[in-house]
Amino acid sequence: MTPGASWYRSGEGEPAAALARPSVSRRLRAWLRDRLPDPDVRDRTIVLYCRRGLRRQTAWPGMFSEFFSVLGALHYGEAHGAAALRVDFRSPPYLDPERGPNWWSYFFARDVMPIRGGLAGAAREVRLDSPLSKYGRYGGFGDRIHGATPHLYPMTAGVPRREVHRLAATHIRPASRVAEKVEASVVRWLERDSYVVGVHYRGTDTARHYPYYRIPYEVYEAEVRQVLASAAPSRYQVFVATDESAFIDFMSRAFPGRVVYSSEAPRVAPDAEPIHFNRTIAASGYLKGESALVDCLLLARCVYLVKGRSNLSDASLVFNEQLPYSFCLG
Repeated sequence: MTPGASWYRSGEGEPAAALARPSVSRRLRAWLRDRLPDPDVRDRTIVLYCRRGLRRQTAWPGMFSEFFSVLGALHYGEAHGAAALRVDFRSPPYLDPERGPNWWSYFFARDVMPIRGGLAGAAREVRLDSPLSKYGRYGGFGDRIHGATPHLYPMTAGVPRREVHRLAATHIRPASRVAEKVEASVVRWLERDSYVVGVHYRGTDTARHYPYYRIPYEVYEAEVRQVLASAAPSRYQVFVATDESAFIDFMSRAFPGRVVYSSEAPRVAPDAEPIHFNRTIAASGYLKGESALVDCLLLARCVYLVKGRSNLSDASLVFNEQLPYSFCLG
């Protein structure tokens, strides 16, 4: 199989057993974690902090990696009788001092989410910031959602997609400013009754994550054409979300007059540092986070999603649990 030419399409059934087998390092990590005690959170407020890189202390997770950690904490809290979840995220990539110390509150309506509402106000806190905690500085709760093979989510999952959607719909609501931008963008860019194919291409740091090499742009173009050929819509658009400006140019040439995208979102060259770590671009931490969330929510409003491995477009499938998708396996 040519690298980048293999796709999983939702509804095709379970992935092959060999493909869904966790790596040796992933199995070792799970073995070690299973031997740590579960935190006692009953009738208490879970306080969730940003994770840190184990090898490099500055290697902060991205916004949507932390989003899934929040979802996992909510799932854990419900299962273990927690009173509430308080999110306190202070990692540098998204901070804007003028907006306060907790970047989660910039983008989402609540940083305290009651789980057993009557207890939330007076509950004692359980602060998960120890390096040896099962869900602490290096762990997080994301694996509860992603399951044993996070690189294949949502082909494989620890929690069913419908249940994860319920958690998000119940507890996580975008801030009003973000929601207003999304609605304005839908009205401005997306034609009524048009078949909108969302495309998310994560380029700059794919060599550090699954599939560990760059996928050619042409692979995504071909899959969009396959989707359109199967649907045979009378009208269509292609909404593109990406970190690479060259991909916007490529798709605009491939589908002239049919491509729409956010002009506010920061983008870089293919060989540049990932946007949330990149200090050379004229974009604040707030803009990096807001534009990513707006793209995520717009992808969720599409009719079909073409995506690779990324927590951003994984979150789109959480916000819209009915959204069909094609997932590039590499």
